[in-house]
Amino acid sequence: MKFAYIGMAAAAGVIALVVAVCLPSSYMASRDIGCERAAPGRSQEICRALSSSMRWTWMGHAIVSPGWRPTWRGLAHVWCSAHITDADLPLVEGLRHASSDWRLESGAEDLIRIAKNRSGSGDEPETSIFNPRNPAYILKHGCGAGR
Repeated sequence: MKFAYIGMAAAAGVIALVVAVCLPSSYMASRDIGCERAAPGRSQEICRALSSSMRWTWMGHAIVSPGWRPTWRGLAHVWCSAHITDADLPLVEGLRHASSDWRLESGAEDLIRIAKNRSGSGDEPETSIFNPRNPAYILKHGCGAGR
């Protein structure tokens, strides 16, 4: 009988650990990245495109961290489907500070990196996914193929 209680307590502990590790924090469980605080018009359009492009992933930086986050594929899709141009860069820069959500800040920074480096004359190292000379360049296949 004593061993049954120990086994049940151990099982409950394992279940509690799995729940604690596998449930996302409240803001990571949502695609809401604060687009309502962005300037109306084009800024909100780009922000909503970033938000809808996020994918559910299980890993953060080498840790289990479930939630919605920007991905390379999603960023390429936003770049192409929102038809971002140099004229949009001040708006995208503004998105970096429009919300306290790191996902909007990160997505905006990455769109800026695409813009600054797409000609190949930017400051990204050749090992960067934002450098057109990298075989894994984020826009390697351009904006065709359903992007």
